[in-house]
Amino acid sequence: MAHFEGLTPNSGLTEVLRAFPRNSKPLLHLLNSIMCADGELSRGQRETIAAIVSQQNDVAYCAFYHSLFAEVLTAPNAQPNVDVEPLAEYARRLIVGDSGELDRAFKAALSAGWSQAALYETVEVVGIFNFINTIVKAAGLVQPQARPCPMPTAEGLAHSYMDMAESIGSCSPGPVSSCRSR
Repeated sequence: MAHFEGLTPNSGLTEVLRAFPRNSKPLLHLLNSIMCADGELSRGQRETIAAIVSQQNDVAYCAFYHSLFAEVLTAPNAQPNVDVEPLAEYARRLIVGDSGELDRAFKAALSAGWSQAALYETVEVVGIFNFINTIVKAAGLVQPQARPCPMPTAEGLAHSYMDMAESIGSCSPGPVSSCRSR
């Protein structure tokens, strides 16, 4: 059930962010930086962690899309996905778990060969998706009934967060009415 006027359960995140544009572009720029910048983790691995965070937070809409994006980005011709289970467990413990469980998950990921930089990138993905998941829950967005047709491609996903940001429009400081679409 949609919770904000003008949105339906079948609305998408872009529609939610357009309805409340004040901080949408900076949020999407941060999302892009966390998910797409060079680092220890591939984009596919980050999308896998985003899907796990969304599943842990019980946000089917985000779990659906980020599982799909991870699948596309780790397809046979895309960058291979190294076993991320130690990072996934670390992500889960960041969300729910006591300090002992978190410490064990951190050490297990290091023992599995992941660097501290990879663990920190996992922290960033968990943090941004806890935020995005909260927005999606508040908006009442629901999981689509079917996979998109046509399916997204790795090339099409390459700039997807920046494309979303550009579709929001630009805002000047002040009330929502000072925003304009491009």
